Amino acid sequence: MSLFPTNILLATDGSENSLPALRAAADLSASTGSGIHVIYVGKGISKPANYNDPSTRDQNSAQKARGLVDEQIKEIEERGGTVAESHIVPGDKPAEEIVKLTRERDIGVAVVGSRGLSRLQYALQGSVSSKVVREAYCPVLVVHGDHEL
Repeated sequence: MSLFPTNILLATDGSENSLPALRAAADLSASTGSGIHVIYVGKGISKPANYNDPSTRDQNSAQKARGLVDEQIKEIEERGGTVAESHIVPGDKPAEEIVKLTRERDIGVAVVGSRGLSRLQYALQGSVSSKVVREAYCPVLVVHGDHEL
């Protein structure tokens, strides 16, 4: 049994605040040999079966999400990390989808970014990272977006 996780989950939204989390996950993967599952949860994204269906009105959103995730994967690989799988999930409740995937894929550690919400913002909209920390069945590494690792 290894001390290090064999599966890392990187939750990303493609924002600048998610880049330090990406770097942390890539470095963890490179140093432990663990594979990374990248998850992107977004509103307006069609179900995976419809990604290439030209009649789907959400095709543009799905293609943008795929492009963003592909860029994230390239960055991870450039940093020496290994991507096991990517997940583009339709929805507007990212914390729930992240927690769900930690169970489905036997994730050893989840890596999420933090925007550093003010108390008012946190009270009004909550924090994805806080919800994941409270509900995940694995350790969660929260990486703040205000500094380089």
